[in-house]
Amino acid sequence: MSQRTLRFIRIALIVALAALLAGTSALADSVSVKLNASAKVYQSASGSARYIKAPKGLKVTLKAYAGGWGRISYKGRTGYIKLKYLDRVKPLKAYAAKSAAVYKDAGGSRKLTTIPAGTLVYAVGVDGSYVRVINKAGTRKGYIKADALSGEPVSSGGAPEDGDGGGSAVADTVPESLRSTTTSASDSRIEYTIYVAQNLIGVPYASDANPPKTFDCAKYANYCYGKAKSGALKGSSKAQGYDERYQKIEYDNLKRGDLVCFDTVSDDDLSDHVGIYLGSGYFLHASSAAKKVILSSLSSGYYKRTFSWGLRIFES
Repeated sequence: MSQRTLRFIRIALIVALAALLAGTSALADSVSVKLNASAKVYQSASGSARYIKAPKGLKVTLKAYAGGWGRISYKGRTGYIKLKYLDRVKPLKAYAAKSAAVYKDAGGSRKLTTIPAGTLVYAVGVDGSYVRVINKAGTRKGYIKADALSGEPVSSGGAPEDGDGGGSAVADTVPESLRSTTTSASDSRIEYTIYVAQNLIGVPYASDANPPKTFDCAKYANYCYGKAKSGALKGSSKAQGYDERYQKIEYDNLKRGDLVCFDTVSDDDLSDHVGIYLGSGYFLHASSAAKKVILSSLSSGYYKRTFSWGLRIFES
């Protein structure tokens, strides 16, 4: 591919990204944005122009854009700033048009996770060829290639979207990429646990659970891990979460097959609800709100906010 063609694609991409930032194909209307870091505001769109420093969090109005620069106004004054320093005050919904990698920075040097097609994210800004996104709660930030995102909902073929919390199901089946086909614990205890768990989606929730006809969250976890001959977990979600036989795992170090624990009740413990982690930000659990076994998102929303820790039930 020629350098001229690459340059044309880059220019077109910058325009598309800026349009995403603005929410329109052009800046017909001003857009309220804020600085995501302390940054220089220049007199013109040039790094050699005179500048002043503006603080992180300052809200300004984006009036126009070109070549990676934004023209902003603040209290009647005009200046120029790199678009990468600007976040929309009101994020835009965007959807993964395909399975997409989420990176820590716009250089794509460190991958945080991969999200399935159809996953809902919130776009706040642009940086080169990447869109800066946050989760619904605004507690996590990452960067996704622009060509992996769509402004319209995408059919996910069974892949989940960002859950809205409180026990809502995000899909009726486990996405193909996360399903297990292992039918024997002797082949893999982790995969067999997930095989058992995935085949119980839709089984009713009951506070007086009678497995396998009905489950609460703790008995669901106990039943699935028990089928893999790991030995019984303890009886309640609190006891399971504080079981010192198993290593505690932070969110960023979760692995497929871990028990995930949540602080969903205002009391003196941090493990009121449990589930089985599948990877890619999704887990299976028996939900009292959904009244059945469901698949939910741990990557953002309610369960991300209430996540306490994971437990490594199987080392391999």
